[in-house]
Amino acid sequence: MSKAEILALALAVTAVGCDKKDDAPKSAPAPTATVASSTGAAASAAPAASAAPTASGSARSYALEAGGKVAIDMDAPKEHIKASAGNVGGELKIDLGNLAATKGDVKVDLTTLKTSTFNDPGKDGKQTEHALTWLEVGAQATPEDREKNKFIVFSVKSVEGLAVTDLAKVAPTKDGADEVRTVSGKVKGEVTLHGKKAAREADVQIAFRGPADKPSRVDIKTTKPLMIVLADHDVKPRDNFGKLAQGAFNLLGTKVANDAAIVLELSAKPK
Repeated sequence: MSKAEILALALAVTAVGCDKKDDAPKSAPAPTATVASSTGAAASAAPAASAAPTASGSARSYALEAGGKVAIDMDAPKEHIKASAGNVGGELKIDLGNLAATKGDVKVDLTTLKTSTFNDPGKDGKQTEHALTWLEVGAQATPEDREKNKFIVFSVKSVEGLAVTDLAKVAPTKDGADEVRTVSGKVKGEVTLHGKKAAREADVQIAFRGPADKPSRVDIKTTKPLMIVLADHDVKPRDNFGKLAQGAFNLLGTKVANDAAIVLELSAKPK
């Protein structure tokens, strides 16, 4: 083979080698860069979880006084039911340094419920009896059912929408000799009624009487009612033996509203 032929063969082999190298799959991006990018995208797409309020370490326990006002309003097309209940109880752990972290339970004894729809003792008494039967806390309920269903409980998880969370930074007003610091916000929590739980909220105004670091009394009232949906708590027409009264289901939404608006006016004192 001549020198020219040898040179031509060498050039051909080199060209083939270069073509194969160009056809090889390109290397993937560095795994670390891909992971970082993917994580960043996921973080921006996912909704941010609301962080639980951080306790300040200055929480104080307050016991709710039994004489609180509980008004119930159920406005249906054919009947506007009005009722009240008493025997309030429970405890609030109020964080004076971070009011948003306040927690606790508000309990209302349903066996004390009375209606005042008609302003007629006979009619109101009969309606009250029906209401207690639906709730399974009436005279015909078994002792076990009456004890199990006796209370409606609003478990406070947090307070949102406060302009100021540190009570010491709330400007006081004067009521006689007392200093009063007032805040407004939305109480968020969970209602337990008739053995069933549902997330609920209510707008409230809270007035603290006395020194900011040691209030002598706390007054709480709703500025927007706590709404209870009957279906969420299996509150339905029942007979005197607790069985579902199928013939009375047509009352729901017509004479009996599907939900109840509860207005609260409560007071609490240090434990």
